[in-house]
Amino acid sequence: MTNQQAEQALRRRAEALALERTGQSPDEAAALSPEAARRALHELQVHQIELEMQNDELRRTQEELETSRARYFDLYDLAPVGYVTLSEQGLILEANLTAAELLGVARGALVKQPLSRFVLREDQDIYYLHRKLLFETGSPQVWELRMVKKDAAPFWMRVEASTTRDADDTSAWRAVLSDITESKRAERAIQATNAELQEFAYALTHDLREPLRMVVNFTQLLEHEYAGKLGKDADKYIAYSVEGATRIEALLKGILDYWAATEGDDLPLLPVDCNRVLAQTLSALQLSIQQSGAVVTADPLPAVVAKEIVLMRIFQNLISNSIKYRSKAAPTIHISAMRTAEGWQFSVKDNGRGIDPAHGDRIFGMFKRLHGTEIPGTGIGLALCRKLVDRHGGRIWMESKAGQGAVFHFTISTVPPS
Repeated sequence: MTNQQAEQALRRRAEALALERTGQSPDEAAALSPEAARRALHELQVHQIELEMQNDELRRTQEELETSRARYFDLYDLAPVGYVTLSEQGLILEANLTAAELLGVARGALVKQPLSRFVLREDQDIYYLHRKLLFETGSPQVWELRMVKKDAAPFWMRVEASTTRDADDTSAWRAVLSDITESKRAERAIQATNAELQEFAYALTHDLREPLRMVVNFTQLLEHEYAGKLGKDADKYIAYSVEGATRIEALLKGILDYWAATEGDDLPLLPVDCNRVLAQTLSALQLSIQQSGAVVTADPLPAVVAKEIVLMRIFQNLISNSIKYRSKAAPTIHISAMRTAEGWQFSVKDNGRGIDPAHGDRIFGMFKRLHGTEIPGTGIGLALCRKLVDRHGGRIWMESKAGQGAVFHFTISTVPPS
């Protein structure tokens, strides 16, 4: 049927409908009085204007729909990550263009394909485990695994998934797919470099200790044998040599302890009674506590999921610092803990010299010391505490004023770090 024929058919239908509504034929309508004809003409004009306004509104609505469609295309199909909707069984129901590109398949061909088809065989268990947890717990799941596509090497994908309902109200899930291959390569390169640097530093530090120990021993022997025999200047120079060599030896030992303490990532995270850990720490520090006259008290402490040796080193370093940087009064140290949104927050409070708040972050850096050689030390203890706390997913900070004591806080998350 041509356009003209369609218009004629529409005209005939409209005339028949008008006749049905008015009960008048076109010839009878022509016999209307002038007043009735004017009213009819006015009604027609008003109706025509209404139709024109409706047409304008329809055009605006159509333009808005086109704009929304274009925006949807930009936000969904051209997003920098892949979006997929899947059935509970893992069949792809819908995917954007980015997801199709990531998987190396045309979008139309993805529908009804199992996502597991693109997962590397060795990582299939990871995929099925998280998909199962997603529907069993209802909680969003995030995981990383290797995927494959035709004629390409396996690549790393990050999957962020959450449950939803399909159009027919059946269980489904949505996933955001991100290619993290480059970040994984960079991560492995950094890990390899750090491992090499750590191995080099450990070997260098360890190998230097023996000759340095000889220097210290012979210099001390020289000081003992020839004290007062070579003149005051010689005695002073020998004392400087002994002091310098001893300090270097202490630094090397501190570095070795630092490496040793930060190793052992394979140690399991287990429930740890912090009261018992603190008791062991105080036992190890018994001599310095007695010599300084320190009084150490504590509130009842919780059990946390952590590495026991790590907690002991943190307590040991913080309590030792409070004893070392004491004021003229005997040290009083109190340990407490409270539950916060971050987990358990531990506090070690003392009545020592205190620290200017301006140095609050600097003191946690390697070899950063505020008292020079006035008080012996290596500047490694607090750096070690920060590293150990970081590895437990927490943070450490200090509150203090010069001359008014200090409080060191650190947190242990109730959610173990991944």
